[in-house]
Amino acid sequence: MAYYSDQDDYNDDIPDFQDEAEFDDYLNDEEYDLINQTFPGLKKKMQEDNYVGWDNLAVKLALFDNDFDSDAAFASLRKQFKKKKVASTPAPAPQAAPKNSAKKVTEDLKKLNIKSNNDDDDDDDWLDDDDDDEPRKKRHEEEEATVIHHKKITVPKKPRNPIDIPKYLETAKPHLSFVVLGHVDAGKSTLMGRLLYDIGAVETGKIRKLKKESESIGKGSFHLAWVMDQTAEERERGVTVSICTSDFETQDANFTIVDAPGHRDFVPNAIAGVSQADVAVLSIDCGTDAFESGFDLDGQTKEHTILAKSMDVNYIIVAMNKMDSVNWSESRFIDIKKKLGAFFNDVGFNESQIRWVPLSGFSGAGVYKSPYPAEQNWYNGPNLVSTLEDVAKILGTEAKKHVLDVPFLYSILEVINSKKNDEAVVSGRVESGSIQPGESITIYPSEQSVIVDKILTGREKEQTNIAIKGDFVTLKLRQAFPEDIRSGDLCASVDYEVNASQTFKLQMLTFKMNRPLLPGTPVMLFRGVVEQPARINKLISVVDKKDPSVVLKSKVRHLSSNQAAIVEVELTERKRQIPMLRFDENKHLGRVVLRKDGRTIATGKVLDL
Repeated sequence: MAYYSDQDDYNDDIPDFQDEAEFDDYLNDEEYDLINQTFPGLKKKMQEDNYVGWDNLAVKLALFDNDFDSDAAFASLRKQFKKKKVASTPAPAPQAAPKNSAKKVTEDLKKLNIKSNNDDDDDDDWLDDDDDDEPRKKRHEEEEATVIHHKKITVPKKPRNPIDIPKYLETAKPHLSFVVLGHVDAGKSTLMGRLLYDIGAVETGKIRKLKKESESIGKGSFHLAWVMDQTAEERERGVTVSICTSDFETQDANFTIVDAPGHRDFVPNAIAGVSQADVAVLSIDCGTDAFESGFDLDGQTKEHTILAKSMDVNYIIVAMNKMDSVNWSESRFIDIKKKLGAFFNDVGFNESQIRWVPLSGFSGAGVYKSPYPAEQNWYNGPNLVSTLEDVAKILGTEAKKHVLDVPFLYSILEVINSKKNDEAVVSGRVESGSIQPGESITIYPSEQSVIVDKILTGREKEQTNIAIKGDFVTLKLRQAFPEDIRSGDLCASVDYEVNASQTFKLQMLTFKMNRPLLPGTPVMLFRGVVEQPARINKLISVVDKKDPSVVLKSKVRHLSSNQAAIVEVELTERKRQIPMLRFDENKHLGRVVLRKDGRTIATGKVLDL
């Protein structure tokens, strides 16, 4: 596949301009400055006058052909393009309005419980504004951008039964969440099904039942994968589609598994899964030619690894899966490790952040307690579960530093229906600090302050008296407006402010792109489990990838592959606000991913809101 490169930027013999990028590169600096001065105004005039069929290139060419004279260019464009036709309807014959008709209509509307966006405005003049089109348009735009904000409190409420947090931290097991990544058919779900079965988190009776069900449709080897793949679509197709989470506990740590899809059609779900994880377990199919199809032939192994590193996952455990299919060949293990190791280094992982474990998810060798066969006599390291425990201890020690004297932050992953009107039930992940029943928190962007009534944890939803950074818990909230809470919202201590800005500045790193990135380019932005349409408003500067404080270029026309830049991004969906934090406020929540045309094109750190 051919990728865009700066070497293609300049061509002295271009017979015609095929796109805006080619035209911009054709201009000299003086012409480029003149275009930037005159283009926005002319583009706005074409939009306001409802001309159709034109694009940015047509407007720029008109300016260029008319020596950057906006009036002459507009006259030229009027000849080329037509105005949008607006269907007209005959005006009804005027009728005399009964006395006090406006007041009566308003009273009737109140009886129907129809509320305006400004309940305190009792002015009835809107009934007489039939010819006031411009204010009406302005009101419509304001209504579209309206997000309901509730009254929030600023004084925290104390826990019902306060817990000594420093003492609790001394004895608490570390909690590690890990996302399972890898190319489609790399055996991710089977591996995790095996782990849960061997660890005792899945009963033998359930495994027997799944095996019987899978054999009945000719997929007998899929019974372990069905522990994780629970929907009819996933079981029929044999691939993971949605995100599935499972919890288990060992003697030394608590774990949450996030099983993410491997198929490229479900990368947005994989992004949501990565956003919930501390560590990535990358499942590699070591079968003959299988690794190569997932790594060399544009598979998902590379994209998943880049996503993990881009979203603050700093440890990666490589599960060298299906080693039994190559008779536990040491040379095959070394060959794959050599290729992957070089790629990990390019992405930004160092050797201390990578663990390698040969195993078989189907037989269980190398997963937990199942021993290796006689053919495997060259690896003496820990199995997968022991490796996870080692990493949990390292990261758990670091996580405890972000519990005391830091604000409580919680990402809402799912809103669960509740039968009580003023109760909300949400599940999610504690991003920093701690929370106890009885304490008050504020949910953003709706800014509603609520009381944490109960904290539930684990598969059985058992009540607990505290949750700390890294814990996946369900919160029962009182005095809530559940209709204004959505997945992706953030909860915070009542004395901590979270912004929800439509426009923000990013420090961005582009990946391989088929076309350059121009101002105005539409993209899909991902922050945690939220995805929302956005556009690149402004290209501010190109910076050094190793030292972003070094500006390499301040006049930026477009961005190419593998460039670091400072850009301004705008969310284009006004009805939905995303609560955002700067990267210096929270390294995990201050990151975003940009995708376009089904490909991940960039990752970014939020610098300013």
